[in-house]
Amino acid sequence: MFDVSGVLLDDLHVVWKADSEAYEACGFGRIESVEKFKENFKLPIDEYHKSMGVPEEAVPMLEAEFRRAYQKYNGLIGVFPEVREVLGRLRDEKIGLAIASNIPSDFLSEHLERFGLDGYFGVVTGQDDCGEQKPSPEPILSTLSRLGSKPESSAYVGDMEQDMIAGKRAGVWAIAICREEGYHACWRLKRQGPDFVIFNLHGLLRVISDLNAEGKGR
Repeated sequence: MFDVSGVLLDDLHVVWKADSEAYEACGFGRIESVEKFKENFKLPIDEYHKSMGVPEEAVPMLEAEFRRAYQKYNGLIGVFPEVREVLGRLRDEKIGLAIASNIPSDFLSEHLERFGLDGYFGVVTGQDDCGEQKPSPEPILSTLSRLGSKPESSAYVGDMEQDMIAGKRAGVWAIAICREEGYHACWRLKRQGPDFVIFNLHGLLRVISDLNAEGKGR
């Protein structure tokens, strides 16, 4: 199972631009740099806004402004270079693939279709398909249930602390991907004790090969 932002899609700068524009439009000031955004951003989204001093009653307006700005910058989103190759190899090895993401479900479907990634995944769970957000394990557990897979034979790949926490709570192998374009610095991911750390998706192929060779399970 994969997170999407910062794992499959190179969208950090788009989300930062849209978030900063939404904050400014709602009178909360611009987020001056992508570095500052990465320092503060976390899940669930409501907790992020709260930590930034946004009152609860202003969150719907802020989220509406974010969606508007996000659509404006949507065309700048890309796919990381190795994604299609790795997904294709995993599919050829008969490994079930799925997504558990916090991206709003309509945007998520559009991204996957636009980049030709939708055919790789048996299950896609977006923000609107689940009652809770990471670090709750619910998005991962819901995805597992729909896949018909067991936690001990499954893994979750993410680029944020909350991904690692959710994976561990769900009982799956937690795999941290440390990209320069990821949402959290590598040290933040490592402090959550992931089972494996990789630096691009080619590393995932090695992890899965090693696990299968050793017959490891929880």
